[in-house]
Amino acid sequence: MSSAFRWMMTAPGQPMVKEAFTPEPKDGEVVVEVAGCGVCHTDLGYYYDGVRTNIPLPLALGHEISGYVRAAGKGAEAWIGKPVLIPAVIPCGTCELCKSGKGTICRTQKMPGNDIQGGFASHIVVPSHGLCPVDMDKLKKAGMELADISVVADAVTTPYQAVLQAGIKPGSLAVVIGTGGVGGYCVQMAAAFGAAVVALDVDAK
Repeated sequence: MSSAFRWMMTAPGQPMVKEAFTPEPKDGEVVVEVAGCGVCHTDLGYYYDGVRTNIPLPLALGHEISGYVRAAGKGAEAWIGKPVLIPAVIPCGTCELCKSGKGTICRTQKMPGNDIQGGFASHIVVPSHGLCPVDMDKLKKAGMELADISVVADAVTTPYQAVLQAGIKPGSLAVVIGTGGVGGYCVQMAAAFGAAVVALDVDAK
């Protein structure tokens, strides 16, 4: 992995700079070779609008990431070679919020491309806890590649959590305001849970 690189944002609106680096996982961490990384509206906010990241620039953006685990630190060796999705927000897994099933609001969570280096790169180093293994046989039967599902890490799981927390069930009425990337998935998710869905958007398309 001596040829690993990442595209670093140095300032809002400026061309990203390609930086070579050597990924070195610590205990409990893995190195993931990036197959795909989505571009989220959050990334656009950082890049075009100057929204501040939690760690200072330069920083590789990107938090919708899929790939293959190529190396691991102590305790994470079982992940080597596996195709995975990296959570868009990685909770610590040990605090009271995490233990009560509320890892999405963990106070020490790490978000690639905000708290740590992100997925606009050839490789990324992340904690192994929270990784989601991917069944490549099922994926290929669906006519998809690992890169195709990178957006599941955020654009799909975000509306999924919304539908769960709203208690959507058969017979529910769900109103989705805004049908862009996340909203479009929310419409599908709510319908899959059995709701009648009303979708509202400023664009008739």
